[in-house]
Amino acid sequence: MARVTRRAFLAGAAGMAGAAMLGCSPGKRSTPGALGLEVASQGDPTVEPTATGTATPLPPTPTPTPRPRGSEERLLLAGTPHETLLVIRHSGASGPGAIVLGGVHGNEPGGWLAGDEVAKWQPVAGTLLVAPRANVTALNAFVRTFEEIGDLNRLYPGDPDSPLMMERMAHAVLEAAREFEAKLLLDMHESWAFYAEYPPNSGTGALGQTITAGAGPLQLDFGQRLAEKVNPHLTQREQMIVRDGTRFSRPAATPAPGQVNRGRSSLSAGGHVAGLTPVLVEMGQTDQPLERRIELHLLTARLALELVGVL
Repeated sequence: MARVTRRAFLAGAAGMAGAAMLGCSPGKRSTPGALGLEVASQGDPTVEPTATGTATPLPPTPTPTPRPRGSEERLLLAGTPHETLLVIRHSGASGPGAIVLGGVHGNEPGGWLAGDEVAKWQPVAGTLLVAPRANVTALNAFVRTFEEIGDLNRLYPGDPDSPLMMERMAHAVLEAAREFEAKLLLDMHESWAFYAEYPPNSGTGALGQTITAGAGPLQLDFGQRLAEKVNPHLTQREQMIVRDGTRFSRPAATPAPGQVNRGRSSLSAGGHVAGLTPVLVEMGQTDQPLERRIELHLLTARLALELVGVL
């Protein structure tokens, strides 16, 4: 297969994304139907032996009082040129929170256009939060990001007072995750090349068709479970590969005065928010049409949210 240059591809993709945004409203785009997944049982409370050898059940974790069914909208970084919409949908039933990000990088349109659709979904349990266009400044210019605002996917856990606006955005995202006790952070990205078609360790430009779970309670098997649900619906080339995310966690070193410990990406978020597991999904851009990438993101997002019990 002849390789197209990244510059030529992005020039074509920019036109395609514009056509998708102007000619195809998200409401007219088909989405995957319910796939009938069963949510894994939480099982019985763990037990600990007492001094006499008998087992005493640990007290159950308190279940948060569910918020009334309905939706609300907030603005992240309100009042700045970088403000963006956070859609919050409450099921009215007890359950976990889940937060979905799209548009972290402005030249990855599959993620933000899929995010527009996910923001319309109604959860059956807990609360669903969606920031479909996290970096609107980069998105409007169809570039990855700008140096003066920073790269959102390199600035976690964020800082509300940072001169880098995307570092403030990272803080705002994690604050929302804490407020709604999110169990899952699903970060939807695109990569230039397919992971399976390039040598290992080819860099972030060759992570297409991968699922990576960062540090958190679900890290051990969530990526594999998700891939097993998604892959039967995909062609051979589209198969999702599970990457090892164990090295993405909160740095152990104490930061120097005036500095903040930062993770490399959203995959470090679980080290900063108790109970949260971040999952980063990348679709490949090369020789994969935008509309298909959107479909794959929607399928993967729906299955991920079903697995944690939100849909």
